[in-house]
Amino acid sequence: MTPNLHEKVPFYVQWHITNYCNLRCRHCYQDDFSKDKDLNWAGLEKISDTILATMESWEQRACIHVTGGEPLSKPEVFQLLEYLGQSRWVDELGLITNGLCFNPTILKKLSVIPKLSKMKISLDGAEAEINDSVRQRGVFEKVMQALSRLREEGRFEIILMFTVMKRNFKNLSSFVHLCQDLEIDGLILERFIPWGRGREIISEVLNRTQWNEVIETLASSLSIEGEDHRLFPYQAFQLRFKNGETELLGAPCIVGTDGLCVMPEGTIFPCRRFPVSLGNLLEQPLDQIWRKSEVLEQVRKKENLKGKCRTCEVEDCRGCRSLAFALTGDYLEEDPHCCHFPS
Repeated sequence: MTPNLHEKVPFYVQWHITNYCNLRCRHCYQDDFSKDKDLNWAGLEKISDTILATMESWEQRACIHVTGGEPLSKPEVFQLLEYLGQSRWVDELGLITNGLCFNPTILKKLSVIPKLSKMKISLDGAEAEINDSVRQRGVFEKVMQALSRLREEGRFEIILMFTVMKRNFKNLSSFVHLCQDLEIDGLILERFIPWGRGREIISEVLNRTQWNEVIETLASSLSIEGEDHRLFPYQAFQLRFKNGETELLGAPCIVGTDGLCVMPEGTIFPCRRFPVSLGNLLEQPLDQIWRKSEVLEQVRKKENLKGKCRTCEVEDCRGCRSLAFALTGDYLEEDPHCCHFPS
């Protein structure tokens, strides 16, 4: 399967170049925080080349977001971003970071990299008390300082990433107001899916009613009451703030259709919260992995799914395979959060 070539949508790659991180967030999907699996430049270049060669063969451009761990802890990150940014087959580059490593020197290096346009920074509460209970004491204030530096730089689109769980989902409205007050460009809202350290706080996973409340909060804040059923198929959401207006975008699952995740040693996952190895880019071409993976072939077809996901009439929705896998051990099970019931 070639991903939507007729539509020429970007192919999304989330590349975790290191497991090392200077934080130990309680909800983290990692349990390895070492540099043991880090590749040197030769390995990073080889993976880059196989991704770019595949994009060329598909005649499709990539949207690549580099992350970790903490990607700015790895010295090769600047060389990697520059290398990717020079390719005609890369449409956009982004960096997903905890925001604690920004300083004038690093910002200067990042600001001259071609196509690096987005800075995505993790924050999990509108107040220090909530955020720091998840991420670490003092992190909220440090992120506020980082956002100030980024706004002064004026070079990047700034997006905050909010992982919703029981302890913070009622803080969502306040978080949206914080983004607006800080003149942030966007907000990405994702569900907490318990892997790695997160397994220790599995009780923080929202239940179906609470996820429905999140959807209702989004609908209410954007004055689309009575139409919140339109939001049910989406696995995550993005809010864009511009000129005093807020736009809500749903994020359908891209597993097996429009993207994948690359791990530090080159292993491919369907997405980072779907930790099943599909192969390794140091050993196999991306195109071969994409076309021949039995896992991807399974999840691409609605008739392989179980429960109400199998019979659902919403054509483009296959539920969240990652959440089903984390909570049931079966990635083909129905989405435990879905509030929609097939007609």
